[in-house]
Amino acid sequence: MDPLAMSRLAFDWWRLCIESSQVIALRSMRMMQGGAVAQREAVRMVSEKWETAALLGMSAATGQAGNTPEAAMRGAMQRYQTKVSANRRRLSR
Repeated sequence: MDPLAMSRLAFDWWRLCIESSQVIALRSMRMMQGGAVAQREAVRMVSEKWETAALLGMSAATGQAGNTPEAAMRGAMQRYQTKVSANRRRLSR
């Protein structure tokens, strides 16, 4: 095992947490505006979470999540990072 693997994993987790905080703030501002835009954002937020959780659960149940705990964690974080980054870009416009 790579001796720096856990450090990289921890850094990637930290980065995901920071970007997630940005998305939470941006979504909160959007939802405070109310109306149809806020409603769509709330529905999108919940449906994304359920979809991602279901996909990760299926990956784990079928053995596709990775053959080590590190690989499983990295795969899960990459899936979330992709969604979080896309949301940050979309909400920042």
